[in-house]
Amino acid sequence: MSSEAVDVIVVGCGPVGAMAANYLGLQGVRTLVIEQDISLFSQPRAFSCDDEAQRNFQAAGLVGEYAVELWPCQAMDYVDGSKRVLGSVPIGELDFGVGHPPLAFFSQPQLETVLRQGLRRFPHVELRMGHELVAFTQGPDFVTVQLKDRRTGRVREVRSRYLLGCDGSHSTVRRQMQVEMKGTSYGEPWIAISGTTPTSEPNFTYYVCDPVRPGFVTRGVNNEVRMDFLVKETERAETVEQMEVVQQLIAHYIDPRQLTLQRASVFTFQSKVAERWRDRRVFLLGDAAHLMPPFMGQGLCSGIRDAINLSWKLALALRGVAGDALLDTYERERRPHAENMIKATVLMGRVFLSRNRFLAALRNGLLQLLFRIPRTRRMLRSYEFKPKMVLDQGFVAGGRRRKDSSAEGSYLPQPWVGLAGGSRVRLDEVLGSRFAVLVRDEVAEPVRQSAEALAQELEGVCLRVLPSERAREARQGDVVDVEGKLGEWFSRHQADAVVVRPDRYIYGAARGPGLEVLREELRGFIQRPESRRSDTTPSQVLLSSGT
Repeated sequence: MSSEAVDVIVVGCGPVGAMAANYLGLQGVRTLVIEQDISLFSQPRAFSCDDEAQRNFQAAGLVGEYAVELWPCQAMDYVDGSKRVLGSVPIGELDFGVGHPPLAFFSQPQLETVLRQGLRRFPHVELRMGHELVAFTQGPDFVTVQLKDRRTGRVREVRSRYLLGCDGSHSTVRRQMQVEMKGTSYGEPWIAISGTTPTSEPNFTYYVCDPVRPGFVTRGVNNEVRMDFLVKETERAETVEQMEVVQQLIAHYIDPRQLTLQRASVFTFQSKVAERWRDRRVFLLGDAAHLMPPFMGQGLCSGIRDAINLSWKLALALRGVAGDALLDTYERERRPHAENMIKATVLMGRVFLSRNRFLAALRNGLLQLLFRIPRTRRMLRSYEFKPKMVLDQGFVAGGRRRKDSSAEGSYLPQPWVGLAGGSRVRLDEVLGSRFAVLVRDEVAEPVRQSAEALAQELEGVCLRVLPSERAREARQGDVVDVEGKLGEWFSRHQADAVVVRPDRYIYGAARGPGLEVLREELRGFIQRPESRRSDTTPSQVLLSSGT
C-alpha cells in the first residue's frame, strides 16, 4: 500500500480475522490485516463447522481453487466406554435447507492457508505478518494505530476509519478498550490429540459418554483423526502428554501404529462474553468477544458469524449510506445468539461429559430410551436442541422479531434454482454479496415495481421466483424454483416479497402494498446517496456483482 491510511484495520489473521478481511475485500473496502506471528500456525486447533459456516465460506468466494477441504460427517454415534452405541444421529441424512452438510470437519492449517490466499484476490487488501498492535487512539473520524514490526522493532502509525479486534482470547484490542470478560474459567483440563493415518478407514465420529474418559473422537479431512478427552483429576498435564499415555488413549479407537501423531497437548476452556463489543470505531469479534466450550463445535462458527454480520454493515457505513444505527445492530444481533450457544454448549457438556459413574449410568440408560421413543428420538436425531439461526432483534423489520414463526430475522434457505437457459446453481450464487428482493411470480405489477425500486435503492438485485412448470419463461432477473422450496417459504409466511440482507438473514417479508412499509423502515437505516463522486475509491463502492 502506498498510503498509511486505510478504511479498516483487522488485528489478527486467524480464521475470524481472515474471514472478516475476505468479506471486506469482496465489499471493496481498503483493508489492512496485521498478524503478530511471522509464519502460519501449523497446529490443528478448531476442526468442525456447521452448515451456516460452510455457507459463509461460499459467501466469501472460497470455492474452486480457494475451497476449504471438508470431511462431511455421515453419522455421530453416542457410545459408552466399551464403544457400545447408545444412540446414533444420521447427520449425513439431515438437510436444514442451507445448501451444505450439517456438520463437516476441516484442517485448521489448510483453512488458514486458503483464507490468506483468498486475500490475494483483492488489490485493496494487505496482510502484514510479524506486526503487532502497540496502541491506538480514537478521534471523531479516525482511529490512529501504532503498529510494530517485530522483526525490526520499527513502529509505524496507520490511520483507519475502523479497527476490528480479531486477536483471540488474550486480545490486545480488548485490553486497550478496557473491556472485561465475564463468565467462567473451567479448571478441568482436556487433552487434544491429532494425527493422520495412511487411509480414511475406519470412518467414525463418537461422542464418548464414558465417566472414566469422556470425550469426542472423529475422522477428519485428509485421513486425519482428532481425539479430545477429559483429563482425570488424578492426572497431571505433563503425564498425560507422554507418548505411552497418548498411545493408550488412541488404542481404544484405532491402532496407534497406524497414526502419525501431529499434536498431543492439554488445554482448558472458558465460557465468557465481553462486557461490550464496540467502543465507537473499534469492534471485537470471535474469541476476543466471546469464549465457549468446544462440546458443540461452535466457537469458530460463532466468530465467522460475527465477521459476516459486521463486514457488510461497515461497507455501507464507509460509503456514507448508513451510520451508527446500523453498526449498533452488530452486538445487538450477535450477543444473544452467542450467549444462547454458550448456555446450550455448557448444558450439553454437563449432560454428556459427567464423570460421576452413577449419574453417567443413568444418563446412558436414559439416552438409549430416548432414542427409542419416537418424539425424543426425532428431537435428538434432528439436532433440535441446537439454538436456531435467527435474529430476535436488530436490523429487522420493526426492530424485533414478532414471534417464532415470523419471517423477519429468520435465515433464508438456499435451494437449487434454475436460470434462463436451463442451468442450475445454488441461490446464493445469484444473490451475490448484496441485498436482494425476491418476489413471487404472480404479484401485481405495482408490487413488482416497488420491489425493483427498493432493490435499486439498496443497490441490490430484484429476482422474480418462477415455479418449475414455468421454467421455459425464465429470463434475465428470474430464478426457477426447481425444488419448490422457495414457493413453500412464501406460502408459509404468506408473503409476496421478501427483503434479504447480504448475510442471508431476512430483513422482512410483506404482502402486496406492505412492501412499501418495509421500504420506508429501511430508509431509517440506509440512505441512498443522491450523488456520486467521479473519483470513487474501492471503499466507496459496494460491489453488486456475485462472489
